[in-house]
Amino acid sequence: MTALHSKLTANAAILSKYPFMNKWTNPFPENQQGLLSTLGVEEMKILGKRFGTRFKVLLDGKLNQVKFATSFRDRTKSSFKNFYNGLNEASPSSGPTPEAKVDNTKTRFYERCSKYVKEVDDNDEILKEANLFEAGSKISNIVQKVQTKLGASNISIDFDDVFVIHQICAFELGLNGQSDWCQFFNIDDLRVISYWDDLEEYYKTGYGYPINWQQTCPYTSYVFERFEDAVTNSEKPNRQVLIPPIDIFFGHQDTILPIFTAFGLFKDSGSFTAANYDANINRKFSSSEITPFSANIAFSLYRCGANQKHAFKIFVNEEPVNIPACGGTVCAYSDVKSYYKELAQCDFDKICDTSSAVRFRGYTILSIVLVLITVMI
Repeated sequence: MTALHSKLTANAAILSKYPFMNKWTNPFPENQQGLLSTLGVEEMKILGKRFGTRFKVLLDGKLNQVKFATSFRDRTKSSFKNFYNGLNEASPSSGPTPEAKVDNTKTRFYERCSKYVKEVDDNDEILKEANLFEAGSKISNIVQKVQTKLGASNISIDFDDVFVIHQICAFELGLNGQSDWCQFFNIDDLRVISYWDDLEEYYKTGYGYPINWQQTCPYTSYVFERFEDAVTNSEKPNRQVLIPPIDIFFGHQDTILPIFTAFGLFKDSGSFTAANYDANINRKFSSSEITPFSANIAFSLYRCGANQKHAFKIFVNEEPVNIPACGGTVCAYSDVKSYYKELAQCDFDKICDTSSAVRFRGYTILSIVLVLITVMI
């Protein structure tokens, strides 16, 4: 960002036309990359408070039973601390702030999966469709338009520069609610750039390669293991058992998008290619929409009061979503377990080639497993 700013402000014609650039300073310095932003700190506190309020009946007096885990990255540890502060505000605990376990196995499985690294991460083929789209007329038209708007014939702008301007625009909108840099784009431009970005994410973390979802095995098998324990405990005759702990993981975009894919969420029926932009305008797999700042997914298990059967829900960014196992937002847990058998009973090493319940409105919340990504700017 600093390099592009220096490039543009070195041109007198551009500065004359866009004086804001002369006063602009980079709010995202390179030495702070990977740290939690000010917005991220506040969002995590608010998210923790909302989560604590929604599941207050489950958390009251039991916050010390919650298990927290992060990756080794500092921003996930900071996310945990701020989320916990909000959680503790909604459901106060008299004890000290707990320690979060570093669990890269479940939060950064993509680094441990040799097959994923070989077939996807180190494979330039995953960029084929994004590169084709970048070389096409829709992207080149945006580059030319930005070049014209800048009004300087003696400076050359390429798509890398345009994407940096786009990122500044997006981040400043998120932080401040406005950005002078956004004037270089209209809504159609933003949609085109978003599709280019999604073409990479689709093949890197989405439905482009089976290993993208298969590698989530350490996390998905743990979800079902936790819920099986909850079901077993709830079916004991006296039912006077401790509620299995809520598990909250703090990970990354490369953690959560493969998990979405593993559970069949946001799956489009058509192909995802450079030639299919118009057909995918209203696509479900839109990373900017499904993984905003502080994106999260929560899996929750319930015991229904009337028939004592178990039900399953998935929340994405705090909203219930349709589950492919039954087509609705609430599924019988038995159907979910059968439908996602590959996720519950999986062997990570083989896949990757590496050697007491609380009553609430007629049902009982037995267990929740939540994963959040952190705001990284």
